[in-house]
Amino acid sequence: MKRYPTPSSQSSTSRHKRRRRSSSSSSAGSADEADNKSDAMDGPLKVYIVQAKLSEQTISELYELIDSTRESGGAEQEPHLDLEICTRVEDADIILTGIQMRKRLERHVNWKIACQKSIVTPDWLRVSVKQNSPAECGKYAAITELHDETVENCPDEDCVHCKSSEPPASHASSSSSPPAYTIPIVKPTPEKVFKNWKSRYACTRASPLVCINQGLAAELGILGRSRELEGLGINALAYERAVAVIKSYPYKITEETFERDIAHLPGLGSKTLSKISEYLENGYIQEAKMTRNDERFQALSAFASIYGIGPSNARRLYDIGLRTFEDLERYYDLTPGATVESLALEAESQFTPNGKKISTMMDKNKLPELSVKVSLALRNELDFGIPREEVEEIHKVVMQELDEVQPGCVSTVVGGYRRGKPKSNDVDIVISHSDLEKGADLIKGLCKRFARHLHARGHVTHVMHLSGFHAHDALREGHWDSLEKALTVFKFPLETVENSGGRRSKMHRRLDLIFAVPQAYWTAVVGWSGSKMFERDLRLWAKAEKGLKFDSSGLTRRHDSKLFIPRSEQDVFDILGLDWVDPTMRNADV
Repeated sequence: MKRYPTPSSQSSTSRHKRRRRSSSSSSAGSADEADNKSDAMDGPLKVYIVQAKLSEQTISELYELIDSTRESGGAEQEPHLDLEICTRVEDADIILTGIQMRKRLERHVNWKIACQKSIVTPDWLRVSVKQNSPAECGKYAAITELHDETVENCPDEDCVHCKSSEPPASHASSSSSPPAYTIPIVKPTPEKVFKNWKSRYACTRASPLVCINQGLAAELGILGRSRELEGLGINALAYERAVAVIKSYPYKITEETFERDIAHLPGLGSKTLSKISEYLENGYIQEAKMTRNDERFQALSAFASIYGIGPSNARRLYDIGLRTFEDLERYYDLTPGATVESLALEAESQFTPNGKKISTMMDKNKLPELSVKVSLALRNELDFGIPREEVEEIHKVVMQELDEVQPGCVSTVVGGYRRGKPKSNDVDIVISHSDLEKGADLIKGLCKRFARHLHARGHVTHVMHLSGFHAHDALREGHWDSLEKALTVFKFPLETVENSGGRRSKMHRRLDLIFAVPQAYWTAVVGWSGSKMFERDLRLWAKAEKGLKFDSSGLTRRHDSKLFIPRSEQDVFDILGLDWVDPTMRNADV
């Protein structure tokens, strides 16, 4: 992923190898040698951070470490480590990443460029800052295959001896084959999009997962969430737009940049600007601080996290006196410590007034629905973030099962995973068929059939929503889109967990399967990749700027309902007249 520079950053035009500053360089050696060294170490070292596989806490830590070298810098201080964030990987002297495999790195960095850089783990930065000079790169090479290139391009003048050092043992398996059904490699966001931070639309700006003003974005996010829980949609939207604007602003917000830039950006009203001013003065927003500790906010947030209890129902439950999960359990007659299995047994023992078992009267072909009671029992599992490796494992198994039901299908994991989040709330997979001519007929009806197959195989335990295919409706009057969807609860059968060597979790996970005909595959991929504000502005841009109507199931012209059929994700952006924004730069939310 790309990150943003400080206002003083300049694009590097020289590709001279940078070297560690030496206190003896000005007093020892010939004048020519001094001039050569001066040429080699002009300017700060530029650091590019690949955010994938790094947690938000780690990314923030790296930002603070790099900023600390700038804040303590000075021409009179030698030796001194001088670093700054770089937005273009081509200009970087150092690339920081948590990735250890070539195929995964290639999703974010062109391999030809990677071969010309020092690619190291975050520990390189930590050690460098601690010793106030660039550490030896060979000890922290992130990609085993590029160990020698990392050493060769290391900005430490004394690192030539580390060519003989062995790659770290922890990276020994990094050359293994990537898992099947990984997401496709996408091209990076053009540089001009990063300069588009004044734009009105989030879909025209670059919004990283963690921005340089993440603390402020989080405070505003709390205010927006509190309005949403209280049913104040318009007020919530105002704060959500403010967060989106902050996420794309490339510089640290100070009193200077506030007056120069922030006060004039679209989407920031006077009330929001006053909150930002308060944050600059105090380091926090008092209302956000109070909201976090407010009993009502905490209760509504907890209740709304349960499937089947939205903000409106959460307020109703609070108003009748409920405050905790224990209160909810009593209200929904859930025995403390109940499990899905115990609830199933309880359902088996229920009888009608005339003595017939309720379970025997149910449609055997009907998949078990996720009730509020079951969701409440599963809350500790469903609320637990899903690591990227587990998302990929679920994706792999789903596609292997789908090959048995309908060969020839293609898929993309979307949602937060595709935007680079280290953990996902659920697993979203868009599925279609590779046959452009017959694929539409093969996909129709596949959703319900495949959901039943997964249930029979022990993978799907419950269904939250199961829709059939609807013909494309340009007016969208009857359905929120025309895609087939199976919103389910997924769990690996116990025997596969025990035989997986710890790769497969025994926890219940939310799994959303979205089936699109081939003609709608790429609009579905774009529409389900998110984020929410990016998608909202994508629809607004299509309507206001292009006279088009966009949603996950199609792209049509408003005045005559002509349907456009994109052949790629890039084609969706081209039809809409938008510059490409790669998924990792669509995080226009907290």
